[in-house]
This record gives sequence, C-alpha cells and structure tokens, in this order.
Amino acid sequence: MTIRTTVAFDPGTVARWERLAQRWGVSKSEALRRALERAEAELAVAGRAAGMPSMEEIAGMSPREALEVLRGTPMVSAEDGARWRNELRETREDFGGR
Repeated sequence: MTIRTTVAFDPGTVARWERLAQRWGVSKSEALRRALERAEAELAVAGRAAGMPSMEEIAGMSPREALEVLRGTPMVSAEDGARWRNELRETREDFGGR
C-alpha cells in the first residue's frame, strides 16, 4: 500500500534529496525511503551502544515500562532538547500558537 503525503522542504534540502536520488539511481521517493531506513538504523546502533532496548523490545512493554526506559536512556542531549524546545516555541509563536 502506498500513502501519498505532502512535505515542505527548503531549497537546500531539496537539492540534497535530488542529488542522493541521482547518485543512487533511484526515484526521489526511493531515496527518501532509503535515507529514513539508514537514519533509523543509525539510531538503533546508537541506542544499543547506550544500553537502550530495541524497538521490538519496547513494543512488547506496557506504555509505562516503555516510558521509564526512554526516560532512563535519552538519545538526545539535554542541550539539544532545550534548543529544540525553544525552536518549537518560537515557531508556535510565529503562527500565533502557544
């Protein structure tokens, strides 16, 4: 099954996406799928190195157990988290949100 979606990228991201697709000799959709797979695989490796269970193990946990595991082994630094929260807050304010 295929789900069509719309995304908005800045010109630099579109250029990188098109270069990847051309370099790999695939469609832009396939390039995006491959990039997402690689990113997910890298996160899994980083998570295992940090002692975090696999997504399959987390899927078998209760929501409370999974939350406790994720709280105990964050994959994002506190500095990055704070920066992202600030960026989200600014974006919401730009659009009149809270």
